[in-house]
Amino acid sequence: LNVDWGEDILPQMLDILKSKNVKATFFISGRFAGKFPDLVKRISQEGHEIGNHGYSHPHVDKLSKEANQKEITDTEKVFQELGINYVKLFAPPYGEHKAHVVEAADALGYKTVMWTADTIDWQDPPPETIIKRVLGKADNGALILMHPKKCTLSALPAVIDGLQARNYQLKTVTEILP
Repeated sequence: LNVDWGEDILPQMLDILKSKNVKATFFISGRFAGKFPDLVKRISQEGHEIGNHGYSHPHVDKLSKEANQKEITDTEKVFQELGINYVKLFAPPYGEHKAHVVEAADALGYKTVMWTADTIDWQDPPPETIIKRVLGKADNGALILMHPKKCTLSALPAVIDGLQARNYQLKTVTEILP
């Protein structure tokens, strides 16, 4: 899940993941972590993986390499101040990934992560549409992009059940990527 907002939805999403014994990877912006430290700590304490989503959710393709690195390191500082364990995975905002964005992350030891199945949940589709999008793109190693939205919250139980019914194991990004 990419997280720069949705503090009202995340607790319920975490409850669903916990009830279904599923661990996910949350790419969290630094400003979100600074505003909602208890929620980010809960994500970590419940065994989910935390990656970097930049600090302020800018259009990274328009930033310099150095400005991209500052977005990443400023987020690291927030995670460190909160005592949050995080992995060196970077999900660039808006999925923008020009060469200098990837190079900026790589120079800091980060692997840039993109998705293979997009729920397009930011458009507020009906939950059934999200379910169809995920199940239609499901395959081994699929990385599903979601956000903490009401429509996604409504779809989440059926998405998990549908994937598990097809014998897919739901894993964190570091468990999937080499």
